[in-house]
Amino acid sequence: MKGIDDHILVQRIKEGDRESFKKLYNRYHQPLYYLSKKYLKDEIFAKDAVQDIFVKVWKKRDELNASSSIKSFLFTMLKNHLLNMIRDKKNHRKILNELKHTDFSSSVSNPIENKVIYSEYLDFLKKAIKKLSPAERKVFQMKSFEGLSNDEIAERNEVSVNTVKTQYYLSSKFVRNYLKKHADLFIFLIVSLFQVKDSF
Repeated sequence: MKGIDDHILVQRIKEGDRESFKKLYNRYHQPLYYLSKKYLKDEIFAKDAVQDIFVKVWKKRDELNASSSIKSFLFTMLKNHLLNMIRDKKNHRKILNELKHTDFSSSVSNPIENKVIYSEYLDFLKKAIKKLSPAERKVFQMKSFEGLSNDEIAERNEVSVNTVKTQYYLSSKFVRNYLKKHADLFIFLIVSLFQVKDSF
């Protein structure tokens, strides 16, 4: 199958051909990985991003367009995925900062509700962190709140840098998912409720 045109590979992938999918993966995973690593600055996150892209491609293979450029499609998917990962990676810091400094007085009947939302979000974050294993919790706090580098954390915990990267990846992924499931919905409902109350 060496040298087979992308359009033919895509058509075969649409038909469920795993060998063609493997060929496509081998053809593009390396440049996708390099681009991912360039922006994420982390090998584990970069590899995870590329894997996520190909998993999505396989799951939605029926929707692929064999007449379009699969290369452009893959890089566009990766770009959007990287933006989401970068946003989510910084999400808890960003939201905490925004909630702390945002004035809801124009849409909230009582300005004190701003502090309520911030407090509730912080509570959700603490609950998420408590659910982590002791090792993951320690790494997450040292990196997210103390701003320590992977090397500094590894030295303090007497573990390898790769161990730190893995623990931070697992812990941050869990926290992001927990906050998406609980905190984001809560904030949306609270703000919506205040806007409704203010309209009466």
